[in-house]
Amino acid sequence: MVSAEALGDAIDREVKEGLAYMFWGRLVALGTLALGAVLAVPLDRSGLYVAAIVAFGLLNALSFGLARSSRFATVATWSFVVIDAAILTYIFVTPSPFAVEGWTSQLNLRLPNFLYLGVFLVSMALTYSPALVVWSGAVTIVVWTIAYCWVATRPDSIAYGRDLLDGGLSDAEIIALVLDPRSVSLINLSYQTMFLVLVTVILAIAVWRSRRLVRKQVAAEAQRSALSRYFSPNIVRELSSGTSGFGEPSLQTAAILFADMVGFTRISEGLAPGDLVKLLKEYHARLATVAFAHGGTVDKYIGDEIMVHFGTPRPRPDDAARALSCAREMLEQIRLWNEQRLASGEHAIEVGIGVHYGEVIVGNIGDERRLEYTVLGDTVNVASRLERLTRKIGTSLAVSEDLLIAARAQSSNLGPTIEELRPDQMHLVRGRRRPIAVWYLP
Repeated sequence: MVSAEALGDAIDREVKEGLAYMFWGRLVALGTLALGAVLAVPLDRSGLYVAAIVAFGLLNALSFGLARSSRFATVATWSFVVIDAAILTYIFVTPSPFAVEGWTSQLNLRLPNFLYLGVFLVSMALTYSPALVVWSGAVTIVVWTIAYCWVATRPDSIAYGRDLLDGGLSDAEIIALVLDPRSVSLINLSYQTMFLVLVTVILAIAVWRSRRLVRKQVAAEAQRSALSRYFSPNIVRELSSGTSGFGEPSLQTAAILFADMVGFTRISEGLAPGDLVKLLKEYHARLATVAFAHGGTVDKYIGDEIMVHFGTPRPRPDDAARALSCAREMLEQIRLWNEQRLASGEHAIEVGIGVHYGEVIVGNIGDERRLEYTVLGDTVNVASRLERLTRKIGTSLAVSEDLLIAARAQSSNLGPTIEELRPDQMHLVRGRRRPIAVWYLP
């Protein structure tokens, strides 16, 4: 399970990123409004609009800067919502100095400027915080309602609602009332309030669902991370994909590699338990890193031995070539490691590697209580015997001719590695009646 702290940290990161998106999104919106003001309004009148837009942008920059500070983040974010809503409402309610003569605040309430409050709320959805969205919606509704009612209750205003319209006025009187520059419709306020409520609720639900997706994503990544400690990356990808790739065992072609530390028993006798574990961890880590880099699946560690297969869970057209290249790279990594060990006064490590290519049985082995994804068959046995054979013929790498033929056919980039190998005599490996042709690295 993922800890609550890890989930909280992930959500906090998303909220901080959301604040950045909101800031830059608002800057783009403000820039668009400024450009529209310059193009639509004469230059002598657009200066005030542009100045107001620039001031609002600077205010948002201040809010964003304080929100990124761990000390003032919460207070700044929530406080500036109130300031932003108040400034926007004031701009939308107060008549412009450049308005035509006789223009009133009552007429301002009829303009579509109110819709920009909806844009303001939509921008809050980028914060990934349902609580902040609800807070922004509530603040916007309260501030807008106060401003609207302030205009409606002015002595020069004529406020009307449904009761007045249904009170027996003639059609001409209703039209005259609605068109009167001093009239304020309380019906419009109810519609606008409902609009803001609906926008707030929908955005809050959308952000809440987004947070759920983030939580699921964090949990999935944590599970992948936990699985990667016990399975190879390609197995983790297969498990995470949700496919039924690990059904009944099946027959397929794969390359099998065994690598074993030479003289491990002798080495372990001279080491303390802690030093022995440290040695094995570094040894396994170096070989496993090479195996993963070549697309191999680490099947198991058996003491100092590592078993890797190529072509599982999904076969590839160059599995034999990958296995041969992996074996050569493992030897190179051991050589580099030995340079470090000798420089620090430690003994060099020798390794024997055996690789074979052929048909194997791949799948889950075991019962319902414990399943193991592994490979079985003659190919596995031969690869293990080839690894043991390296001691007998005095080499660090022994491969079957079957693997060599397949690798040559699969890749043209193995020239140096193949040229290094030399043919040995036919060997009768233990547990097998027919001998196999072996190539080795001198």
